Amino acid sequence: MHNAAYYAHAEAAVAGLWRHRPQGENDPVYFVRKSGCTFHRGLRLDDVARFKVAVTRVGATSLTFAVAVSSQGAPVADLEIVWVAVDPATRQPVNVPQKVRDWLKAFLS
Repeated sequence: MHNAAYYAHAEAAVAGLWRHRPQGENDPVYFVRKSGCTFHRGLRLDDVARFKVAVTRVGATSLTFAVAVSSQGAPVADLEIVWVAVDPATRQPVNVPQKVRDWLKAFLS
């Protein structure tokens, strides 16, 4: 699998979790602030991979997700994705809503 595909699949895994968040009327939007990946071994064509998402940090204006990729029980890659909450109109950082912060606590590792 091409290196960029790990990021695409990791973002899709985070989005799978994120779609279940509590939503409010004036919610911020979230942009990727930083991402990184440590590769342990490559995946081959037709390898089945598991993407496990955890929340490692809930800051005032940012969220950090860890995505562990494994195949056949062996680690493949570990990704870290940091999102920042921003006001949709001004694009300036804003606080993560408290109801989202509370919901994310269930996923803290």
